[in-house]
Amino acid sequence: MRVNKVGKEVHEMYHDSFTGKLVGIRVKEDRWYGKQWEFDFQDQEQINTLQLSYSNSFSTNILKMLPNVDLSKEMKVQPSQKMEDGKPKSSLFISQDGVTLKHAYTKDAPNGLPQMVQITIKGALVWDDSDRLTFLEEMVRRDIIPNLPKAETVVNNTGVSTDPTSTENLLDVESAPVSDEDDY
Repeated sequence: MRVNKVGKEVHEMYHDSFTGKLVGIRVKEDRWYGKQWEFDFQDQEQINTLQLSYSNSFSTNILKMLPNVDLSKEMKVQPSQKMEDGKPKSSLFISQDGVTLKHAYTKDAPNGLPQMVQITIKGALVWDDSDRLTFLEEMVRRDIIPNLPKAETVVNNTGVSTDPTSTENLLDVESAPVSDEDDY
């Protein structure tokens, strides 16, 4: 447990990876941190929530893989960061049954995913992913959420029933780099 920069107690768990069944997805507007994705994963003991910025490489990676996820099975989620051309490049890998899943939306096969566009903000040229994020959010609402399995009450190893609506953060990735034109 720690107190965050806005004075709120937060409970976090840090992992190199985690495994669970996706049982919930939502977009949340936070007055301090802005728009965020929340992904609920159920393991054998509880439901944990992975919170990610609405527009970053980790959330975009998950969203672009979701059409290839078998929602009835557990998935392993593993973040990665490497240096590319002197800049940190973050990515997220999802695997099921030992097989790493591919993106359903790629540069070669966008499958309707809009391209990022360059716009000028305060005199600086930046990449805008607004259309892309709208597309992905609509895909989640239309194709993923209606097919998510129901969360189950879990009995932990002490025989005590765990509330399936309790949540804890799995990874703290607020500082993940913003995607660039090559992040497909």
